[in-house]
Amino acid sequence: MHRLLTAAAFACGALAVLPARAGWQDTPDTLRLQAVGDALRVNGTPMQVRAFVSAQPMEALLRDVQSGWERNRDRTSVTRDKVGSWTVLNQTVGAQHRSFQVREGGGRLEGYVSLTSPREARAPKLAVALPSGMTAVSIIDSMDEGRASQQVIAVSTRSVEASAQALEATLKASGWERHVYRKSGQGLTYAANKGGQEFDAVISSQKNGSLVMLNTK
Repeated sequence: MHRLLTAAAFACGALAVLPARAGWQDTPDTLRLQAVGDALRVNGTPMQVRAFVSAQPMEALLRDVQSGWERNRDRTSVTRDKVGSWTVLNQTVGAQHRSFQVREGGGRLEGYVSLTSPREARAPKLAVALPSGMTAVSIIDSMDEGRASQQVIAVSTRSVEASAQALEATLKASGWERHVYRKSGQGLTYAANKGGQEFDAVISSQKNGSLVMLNTK
């Protein structure tokens, strides 16, 4: 299975970008990396992520990274795959797994380096209960500057409006109060507050139901 971090995974919420670090995970020292969040769990698995942009040619960058990863003979071989617009390098290092994914965008390269720890995985817990007929397919828990947040991508068997109504009923039963309910084209934006907590959802139409992107912080 490819451990691919798509832009959609981070579009769910604004994860903090911390000071630049170079050379992390045997990447070239010339590649400037930006840490994404203080702590991150994707579907219950601990993950460290660094983002980057580069003006290097694609093949030259991939060659440099793969060379660095293969320098130690005790490590497993590096695999290379194409997933959509991304080129992905994967390697297992002891009990951890790392990946390097890159694609062209706006005349430059953009991508992520990630390190996951599968043995430390635990079942994720939803910050907000979902109504029946709505199923989470991705759960991202993050901690930034001491504040926890959760981003969820879910699918619903209901229409956009019916999904929003079901979600609001579930939230209201738990003490949340709506403050935004806005329709836009084929989608809908919903937001609610509960004490110092904030919740928002963007619901869009898709075949056989709706796609729901939720944020709780």
